[in-house]
Amino acid sequence: MKYAIAANPTTKRLMAPLAIASTTTLAFAGTLSAVLAAPVIPNLVGTWAVEGKGAVLCKVEASRCKTHHHGDFSDLDAVAQITRQQGRAFHGVFKSKFATERFVGTLGHDNATFYTVDEDGFTDGKIISPNQIQVVYRHTSDLDSVVDIGTWTRR
Repeated sequence: MKYAIAANPTTKRLMAPLAIASTTTLAFAGTLSAVLAAPVIPNLVGTWAVEGKGAVLCKVEASRCKTHHHGDFSDLDAVAQITRQQGRAFHGVFKSKFATERFVGTLGHDNATFYTVDEDGFTDGKIISPNQIQVVYRHTSDLDSVVDIGTWTRR
């Protein structure tokens, strides 16, 4: 024996809007879960105060070295300005009392690491919080070699 539910006119009138509402709710839930699952890329644009401790191996007369560090060991006070960011990639300028250099960089896939290159060196960084990054900088040239460990703090 087959059973059929006979829909009265009121049931038929309510079924179409209910089907549309159910479909809309499912579509919204799917979109919302995709948005919530997408990683948030940190915005690094801005001015960062830089403090570091470094060591310098000068290969020529020290006055010819274009470096932010002077002396065998040095304390660095500088400013990193990240001027533009597009997704994970960014551009900036690094300024100390001794030199100014442009740099470019990218955020790692984990959104917690970053990597930069400047005119003669490179930096590996770890984002500790939205306002603080720990870095290690290295460069080598015909004139000098430098290594520095430091912190960038957003102003």
